[in-house]
Amino acid sequence: MNLTIEFKQPEIKSAFDWQVVQEINVKNDQDQVIAKAEIEIITLNKHRGADESYELLSQQDATDWEVPLNLFFKKQNIAADLVEKLQVKVDVKAKDHILIEAISVLPAFRQQGVAKFLLQEIAQHYSKAQSISVLSMPMNLFLDAQDCETEENKAYYQAMNLIDDSLNNEQLVTFFEHSGFSYLAIDDSALEAPLPFKVFMASPQTIR
Repeated sequence: MNLTIEFKQPEIKSAFDWQVVQEINVKNDQDQVIAKAEIEIITLNKHRGADESYELLSQQDATDWEVPLNLFFKKQNIAADLVEKLQVKVDVKAKDHILIEAISVLPAFRQQGVAKFLLQEIAQHYSKAQSISVLSMPMNLFLDAQDCETEENKAYYQAMNLIDDSLNNEQLVTFFEHSGFSYLAIDDSALEAPLPFKVFMASPQTIR
């Protein structure tokens, strides 16, 4: 099966030009979309680091970055204890960081390397990004196939049959760890309730 990648045009998500969203599709020989990622990219700099950026985003109610930005970043870079693990360098320049908001493969095309291909293409396309984060949870817990912006996406997610999807948390953890992501443990004791997702982080250098 020959796979092709399609990066849609990035779009500014909210009031800030340093926060964009992008849809990425994998197509098969029949030009059918068989896998999809929806990502968000933010640019941090020394004047507007993680704390300041989160403050601005939270005022717009336009972010899923709350946990990563508050726990795993320092200014425009990832936290010092992650630098070696993710094989990146800390410096004073502005840094792009990616959050994978959704990644999926149609059930009939799983276990064929499609998701790995998609991640590798993202890492190659954004080779200068410092980090790639993902909030891992089964898709039926956060996505409604009936509530999509385009008819194409609606048809794709309906074909996923999200309610009956057998993918569970353990399988997702195994997949991300095998793909070069590091699991970032969070102390739930300080939270009002346990988080419904697990946080993983990689860099273009560690994705395999």
